[in-house]
Amino acid sequence: MALTQSVGGFAAQPFHESRVQRSNVIPFPSARVHLQVTLPHRSCELPGTQLRVLLHSPLGVYVVATEARRQDIRVQLDIAVDDLDFTLHTLISTLPAAMIGPLKRRSAAAKAR
Repeated sequence: MALTQSVGGFAAQPFHESRVQRSNVIPFPSARVHLQVTLPHRSCELPGTQLRVLLHSPLGVYVVATEARRQDIRVQLDIAVDDLDFTLHTLISTLPAAMIGPLKRRSAAAKAR
């Protein structure tokens, strides 16, 4: 089988020159979303019990805001779109009574902070 390029062209380059590596790939940050979760308060348990369970679970690192209300606690999770499957699976298995709310894109103002 014959070569399509001549071998002599490679030998013409001096060995002492360093090669400059250029990377044309610019990594884009993954899109992030806010997921609102409502933790209902049962009369037989303390108000912060479910919140404590959530914060001590692997999802605790995603919690960015909490709001205590009369009958429930609202929690806002900041997650990457790629982590949505893991988040929902873990949330359902950890807190089956939790109500999953709307999924919203994170605003540009929140990215600037």
